[in-house]
Amino acid sequence: MYSTVDEIREVFDENDIGNEAVITDAEIIRIITDVDAEIDAALYRRYITPFADRPQLIQKISKFKSTAQAMRDIQRGSNGALIKPDVMNYYELKGEAMLEDLRTGRLEIRGNRRLQMAATTH
Repeated sequence: MYSTVDEIREVFDENDIGNEAVITDAEIIRIITDVDAEIDAALYRRYITPFADRPQLIQKISKFKSTAQAMRDIQRGSNGALIKPDVMNYYELKGEAMLEDLRTGRLEIRGNRRLQMAATTH
């Protein structure tokens, strides 16, 4: 996994959602796994995925997107009482923007195995 349960829970604590938020570690692991698969699918044309060495930028994207999804799941189960929409949107938009910048080449993962596209001439 590119991010961890502890990292997601740490973000909850930073935003005062820690104790009130009811989400199990298993649910967070499922979310991280889904988000990581989304990251790999978005980047497979540019990089060798899945990333074995957990690049810092990939960890951040996974953390942001997983946090947003966990917040969304908690909000659904609590009628929106626990999560401020602007906090949830911040993490979602930040993760999406970073992923898009990597996908399009505006950002690069330094030192990582980038796929080499072979130029074919006739």
